[in-house]
Amino acid sequence: MGLENEEFDCVSPPLALSPTDARRYWFDHRHHECELGAAAWEVLNGSRGLPWPNAPQPHNSPDWMKAYRERGLPTAITTDGTGVELVCDDTVTALLVPAGLAAATYDHNALAVPTLATAPPYVPLHRWAMLTRAASLSDDAVRSLADLHITVLTPGERLRLPTGPDTCLDPPHYWHEWPRRSTSGKPYLVLLLQVANMLLTTGTAGCRLTSVDGRLEVLRNR
Repeated sequence: MGLENEEFDCVSPPLALSPTDARRYWFDHRHHECELGAAAWEVLNGSRGLPWPNAPQPHNSPDWMKAYRERGLPTAITTDGTGVELVCDDTVTALLVPAGLAAATYDHNALAVPTLATAPPYVPLHRWAMLTRAASLSDDAVRSLADLHITVLTPGERLRLPTGPDTCLDPPHYWHEWPRRSTSGKPYLVLLLQVANMLLTTGTAGCRLTSVDGRLEVLRNR
């Protein structure tokens, strides 16, 4: 294995790979079998272990639901008992964002946003989910986000969450940025306003959102 300041090749992958580097290496090495491509694919599929220090490895759906709840996410076991879902409420929501836009936004901003991603190659139907605090949106704000094919989940809507490296989601999602531990009932999440404005800027939408009396409204660029 190589070190971070070394040149990497097909038989000498680095000890650690960021999601950004993993995407780059996967695009370069996906057409042939090699250790570097395999290492990148492991990162993109979230199969390099559970990055929650000093936390026991969840083994089943109840374990995963408890682990997510300990990190402030309202979750429930799926009806068939095979997985765990985020249940959006008036505190937590998710923005469903086209994969290319989400990846570009993530790479060019200092984000600490729990983010569910799909492995490349990115296609228009693949969307990442970026978890934020919930906020009320005006109709104009909803339309401005929809113009970039961004959907904000409403209270009661559900989102399937990974329950280990062998998750069977289609397409498979992995945690690009894992949820962080928080105090009970207070999820460690940033404002929807912050994430939405980063996405609007990356997508050159010509507008941004602003909070007016607790509701997100559109402010057009002049």
